Parts: sequence; C-alpha cells; structure tokens
Amino acid sequence: MYQIDIHSLQQFDILLVRFPEDESSLQIRENCNSEYSHAIIYLGGGAFVEGIEPVVTLFSYHRYYFPDLEDVKILRLSDAAGKSFNGAAAERALRSLASCNYSKRLLYHINKKNIDEDVITDFLEKKIWRNGIVCTSLITLPYYAGGVDFSSKNEPFYAHFGDIEKHKDFIDVTALTFQQIKEEDLRNDAYNYFTTYETGSILEKQAAIVVELNKYVQHKYRDITQHPEKYEDIRIAEENLGFSSWEDILPNLTRWFLSETGKKIDEELSELILSSKYNMLWFEEIHKYPEQFFPLYYWKFNSFSPSKDDIKFYTDSISETYKRIKEDEENTLKNFLGCPSKTYHILFNMYRLYADLLVGALVQYEELLKHV
Repeated sequence: MYQIDIHSLQQFDILLVRFPEDESSLQIRENCNSEYSHAIIYLGGGAFVEGIEPVVTLFSYHRYYFPDLEDVKILRLSDAAGKSFNGAAAERALRSLASCNYSKRLLYHINKKNIDEDVITDFLEKKIWRNGIVCTSLITLPYYAGGVDFSSKNEPFYAHFGDIEKHKDFIDVTALTFQQIKEEDLRNDAYNYFTTYETGSILEKQAAIVVELNKYVQHKYRDITQHPEKYEDIRIAEENLGFSSWEDILPNLTRWFLSETGKKIDEELSELILSSKYNMLWFEEIHKYPEQFFPLYYWKFNSFSPSKDDIKFYTDSISETYKRIKEDEENTLKNFLGCPSKTYHILFNMYRLYADLLVGALVQYEELLKHV
C-alpha cells in the first residue's frame, strides 16, 4: 500500500483519482476524455482541499492510503511554468473557496456552458466565485488566479478533467510523491481512500458545521431579497448579497449592527456558532493530537521522537498557520472594535487563543531541535 510522502509534496500539487468500478466515474471520464474523475489540490502545510458533498473539506496528508497507484496520479506545475505563476494569488483564491457548498447544479451549467454571466463577471473582475463549486473548481479557479488557464480561453470555470490531465505545463510526479508502507506502520487514523466515506475527523466535523452556517446565511439573504418590507431598518444593496460562504454576511453585520435586524442576525449567528461548537474545533484538534502541539512533554515522557525532517515540517506548517491565524486575529479585532457584536467577539477569541498555542508549539520545537 502507498501513502503520500509529505516531504516530497509542493503547494498546489494536483491529486487525480478514478474509481474504476463506479458507473458515474466512468461516465465522467468518457465525457471529459480523461482517465480520472475526481481532483484534489494540495494547499500546503500537510492539508489537501477536496470538493465533495455537501461542502468543501480538508484532509491531512496522513489521513488516507491507497492500495496501489493504478488509479491515482499527482501532477505538478513545471519549473519553467512556475516562474511566472503567482502562488499568493492562487492561495487567496483557493482559501476563498474553502467554505463553499458543493453544487450538483453547477455540474449541469458546466456541461451546458451556461453559467450565469453575473457569476462569471464577478470572478473575472473581482476573483470572487459565487456559484458553489465542484471538485475541478478547486483546481481551475485558483490556478487561473495564479496565471494558468486550463481552458486556454479565459473560461476556467468550464475546464474539465481532460483539460487538467493533459495540460502541457504539468508533469507527472506520482512516483516521487508516494511512499510504500506496510500495514503495521500506518497510523491508527489512516483509511483506505477508495472504501472510506467518513472518518470522523475534526475537519469533517468542521465541514458539517459550515454547511449549517451556509444554510443560515443563504436563507437570510433569500428572505431579505424576497421580503424587503420586513427589513426596512437596513439599507439593502444587491451587490452586498452575493453568496460564496457564510462569512459573506460579516461585512453586512458591520453595516447593519445598530439596527434591530442587525442585532437579531448577530444573536442568531452567534448562537449557531456556539451551539455547533465551531469555535471549539481547534481545541478538539489540539487535544486529539497533543504530541504535535506539546512536543517537549511527549518527547520527555512518552517517547515521542520525531526526526529532524519531521520537526522541520511541523515547524514550517505551524509557522504558516500562525501567520494566517494571526492575520485573522488582527483583522477580526479591527472588525470587533468597529462593530462590538457577539459574533466578532467569539471569532476574535477563537483566533487569539489558537495563535497563542501555536506560538507555544513553535518555542517547544525550537528547543526540541537541540536534543535531536
């Protein structure tokens, strides 16, 4: 069996998969003139981003193994093409899609090539996608933002598996990015990718909560649009009601906070965040894998003995996460000071506490390096 080698991956590597016994997979492959019917992208820091029902989700590199390499391939942008690729823009685009709903309806519009013009204009001009996603969207839209157009005609939203698989600027790095592993060496939380639908991971819990948050915001926007007479105490602007994910409502919360509508939305949204324990997911993650966040303790008392390569990977991953979380904390604090809502208060505390723990983990890894 084979598992992804984290030390050989590069950000934005593309994982292509086929399900040989699945009829829908066969139909997709035939329609797209491709050997593959599912696509996943590597975000970095050990995390892959995957578009599946009901919402975009993440999984860690160690989460799955593959029985063999017959039905999987990893593609990488060539060094030559990578020189002009804007990775920062691609990452921003990818992260903006990370809480989007999966949309079967979008598949229909992709096949008919009749996606709404307003959606297309928003993406081409503002790099904002408003129409739900399918798995290929997570490849084609971020790559387009970075400078690679899989469609070759400024229509990345219509690009398909064949366009991805056969693109001239990508090379096959499958042999370089998988390592053969014995069953007894697999982690207890590693699963066969082809036979496991749910694994009970915290990232799956997060996806389930995001679905409910997305539903709340979609319903609220729909109600505002269809019944404006119920919301006479707020200024309704159509351009402010575009939906990608639940976080789209936060700027509106700031605009509407002093109104009764704004206060009601804040009460409902903050209660949903608290009751779903969205703000506690990182707490669960830390205590599910405590050796990653308290390495000195587990090195001393539990024979936790990571290699220097492992420590470098953990340090790099945590450093990148810290930069992002610290930025989220600072931005949320600014929003909280400008709009003292319960929702911003909850999110600010969530980011702040996680950032502090990440700093503590980095200090421990620096100390651990002295003993390895």
